[in-house]
Amino acid sequence: MAAVGENYFTTSMHLIDRRVPYRFRFDGINLGALSVGKAWYNVGIDIAMTDLETSYYVNFPQIGGLLAEHRGRSLNIAPGCAAVYQPIGGVHMRTSGDITSYAVRIDRAALENQLAARLGRRIHRPLALSLSLNLAHPAGANWARLVRLLATEAAAYRITGRTALTNPLIAAPLHDAVLDGLLQASDHPDRDALEEPVHAWGTAPVHRAIDAMHAHPDHPFTPADLAQIASCSLRSLQEGFRRYVGLTPMQYLRQIRLEHAHHDLAHADPTHNSVTDIAYHWGFHHPGRFATTYRTTYGQSPSHTLQRPVPRRRAKDQHCSEVARSYDP
Repeated sequence: MAAVGENYFTTSMHLIDRRVPYRFRFDGINLGALSVGKAWYNVGIDIAMTDLETSYYVNFPQIGGLLAEHRGRSLNIAPGCAAVYQPIGGVHMRTSGDITSYAVRIDRAALENQLAARLGRRIHRPLALSLSLNLAHPAGANWARLVRLLATEAAAYRITGRTALTNPLIAAPLHDAVLDGLLQASDHPDRDALEEPVHAWGTAPVHRAIDAMHAHPDHPFTPADLAQIASCSLRSLQEGFRRYVGLTPMQYLRQIRLEHAHHDLAHADPTHNSVTDIAYHWGFHHPGRFATTYRTTYGQSPSHTLQRPVPRRRAKDQHCSEVARSYDP
């Protein structure tokens, strides 16, 4: 229970049927403004959370169901649906027995700033998110899939002590993807504005973002970070990259990092370095996908590049080359 209170809200929990032996399991991970967790109870629980105040909170069951009360409304939540709570007022929930559910907490300022960055303008705060979210709809299903992925990483960390999310290059884009996904899947007054056509005002913003990526390829950029650097809205930057580059900003950044991974593989000592370690360093956490992308780009496997000795010039040849360059007009 301490983990729930630490990563979410001040919470009180009581067994609905105290005659049943109580069992509980929780896996959670905190990514700064975002916390994701997966909980399992073998019995029904009565849960009360105090005023949320600084965070938006989403809860959805994978197995079982729950009855939630928030701001004078009742929600009966079953698999395929999520409850969305505003950062105003408390929450009371009663769960079914043998329930597996996911919980997502997002700092209020982070979600609101994410929407403002996408639109490039001020927004009404707090966001008037709909109290329920349809997870059967494609946008809701994609968002829930991402939440489950993060919860799986949390479970892996509990078991192995390792998770890809300790790498900021991997964690930062996933953090923003959860926020963006919720904004895309939820109903709110600015929802239609996210679908409106957007203009790309010339190539200057794109060049500013590209220059930042090349200057700091190991920085954990997010799309919102790049939009701020480019001095435009996130949607304008994405449209500019689509029009002038043919890639999204993050796809372009991955290409830059792939080039750095290629360089490191070509110059690394295979007795002290591995493909997995180098790929992970540059934000590629899935070895199979990295190998496929690498082979498509460079025509060979990353392990072949790592094992191939880097050709060295003889001292005489190197000296001649340096002399020749010094006379190059």
